[in-house]
Amino acid sequence: MKLPGFVVLLGLAGVHAKNFGPLEVKGLDDPIYVVGPDWTADFIKMDGTKGFSLNGGGRVYFATKPADDFSDPNMYWQTNLLGSHFAYKINLSNVGCKCNAAGYFIDIPGPAPGDGGDWYCDANFVNNQWCPEYDTLESNRHTIAGTLHTCDGDGNGQWSSCDRGGCQANAFNVDSNMFCPESRCTIDTSKEFLISHNQNYGYANIWMQQEEREANFMICSDEGYANRMAESYEAGMVFGASLWGGNGINMDWLDGMTGCSGPCNLEGSSVSFRDFEIWS
Repeated sequence: MKLPGFVVLLGLAGVHAKNFGPLEVKGLDDPIYVVGPDWTADFIKMDGTKGFSLNGGGRVYFATKPADDFSDPNMYWQTNLLGSHFAYKINLSNVGCKCNAAGYFIDIPGPAPGDGGDWYCDANFVNNQWCPEYDTLESNRHTIAGTLHTCDGDGNGQWSSCDRGGCQANAFNVDSNMFCPESRCTIDTSKEFLISHNQNYGYANIWMQQEEREANFMICSDEGYANRMAESYEAGMVFGASLWGGNGINMDWLDGMTGCSGPCNLEGSSVSFRDFEIWS
């Protein structure tokens, strides 16, 4: 992500973890848990064990333990993504221009709890910690982008810097009729659709399906860059989801090319994720 809207929130002291409930992921024998900062409780609604929605904001992570604090840095579900498909159904119909519904993987836990106390790190030095970031979903109903962010360091979780800009592709730039809130587009974002992220050495792809229609695009055209990212896929990364924007945040990098107009109405926005599955 270029500039996460939750930067300030991560800097708040005294933030505690909250377990929002178990989540079934097809292809796994054990449940995972949706956890996040306690302030996210105001924004999340669980859909049983099938999924969740974020309403007006919020940020969550996937964990292997139903933790109600951040004392255990190993609570997170560190997913080996190499050669895998990570898929779910998403509804972006209520995420407007200049808002961002994000699904992404980060190489947490960081080396320390950080200012936010939740071991968060990413490629933009949020929480004052660097780590690789794989943005599989940066989106609203007008377009979707994916970005790979690699980092430099000693290879043992101590990262000295990351590529903030990353290697990105945007669906609108690939095909302006691929993705929009109209029936003319292959993926009509006024309705729910299925999305899958598939990655391997030199390869990172976003694939989508709605009814009988399919669309896909490669996130990064630089095979060498994607090869570097694959080392993080294999080491294990943690899925996070957030809804952010507004407050003067410039989101033109995401949707400026579509001609949509803002500003983001974050308070009136919502996104739902459900029916998660992972397969090789």
